[in-house]
Amino acid sequence: MIDKICDKLYISDAASVISERGKQKIQELGISNILTTSGMAIPESARIPNIHYKFIFMMDMLSQDFLGNNLLDDALKYIDKVLTSGGSILVHCEVGVSRSIAIVAAYLMRKHEWNPSKAILFIQNSRPIACPNQSFIRQLAIFRQLGYKADTETLSKSSHYRNFCADTGNLPHHTRGESSDDDHIAERIKKIDLEHTSQKAIAHKRYRCRKCRTDLFYDTHILRHTIGTIDDDEIDHSEELQTPELCSYDYLIAPMKWMNIEEYQGKIFCPKCNEKLGQYIWGGRDCMGDEGKPCGAHVTPWIHIQKSKVDESHMSVLAARLAAIGTHMPPTTTPPTIMHPSESEQAVN
Repeated sequence: MIDKICDKLYISDAASVISERGKQKIQELGISNILTTSGMAIPESARIPNIHYKFIFMMDMLSQDFLGNNLLDDALKYIDKVLTSGGSILVHCEVGVSRSIAIVAAYLMRKHEWNPSKAILFIQNSRPIACPNQSFIRQLAIFRQLGYKADTETLSKSSHYRNFCADTGNLPHHTRGESSDDDHIAERIKKIDLEHTSQKAIAHKRYRCRKCRTDLFYDTHILRHTIGTIDDDEIDHSEELQTPELCSYDYLIAPMKWMNIEEYQGKIFCPKCNEKLGQYIWGGRDCMGDEGKPCGAHVTPWIHIQKSKVDESHMSVLAARLAAIGTHMPPTTTPPTIMHPSESEQAVN
């Protein structure tokens, strides 16, 4: 569904951008530009002629840093350029709930000098399902503290941004143009001052393949999402931003370097013994939740490891610190341009 947030600025999900009905609506609204904030770009075959498309790689994960890498700065410059030139723009992600909301909220914050809550509530007046994840809200608060700036020079001077990076395992100021080979990344990580690293960034548990005992991931890689709903009538439309209950379904984790996940969807195997561990879907899927606690939240990307396939163990303080230094680095490669989940045959079982 496409919702008008303010004059010439719209938000939608991905389905409204690639479906025939959605494309017809886009043309009726006179939208001239489309900004995709997702894990995949809109395929050339699904694009509307005479409309300019821009893609910014952004995942709906608590570890996603959209302040760094010039992501937010690029997005805001693009929106400003379109609107000041008399165009109209549609910003979308996969569901139109978190990523696109965060970007548009940042635009409104800077334009009106608003705080994050006011910007999000303003968006919710037109799109009630708007609900950025807590990490995005934290970054919006940092954006406000920095005078609504997100350029590299401003971020380099911000202790709030450095603390955010420490808490989420990100490297401050790591731009797209820098080398990302393993040796270079490892050298950069060693320079992080552990005395100023939050305990949130230190791993306390390791998860191993139950069959061959190979280390697979740490508790710092597990991504928690709030219990959602697919019934709009159950959505809380109160004026206060809530902190909903977290879902604890199996292990949904960040993409790991050892995973062979180059396709749109597929199975995840142990890198050593080739035991099947779970499945992945870059476009995400609805979470079914635990027994007695149904969820319904759309999780993107869906990187699922079955609890029955791994063993959990506690780590020593030293091992925990070494794990935070050497392994807490999700891959930075962008998935290939692919079609929307609705166009695939079915989810992998």
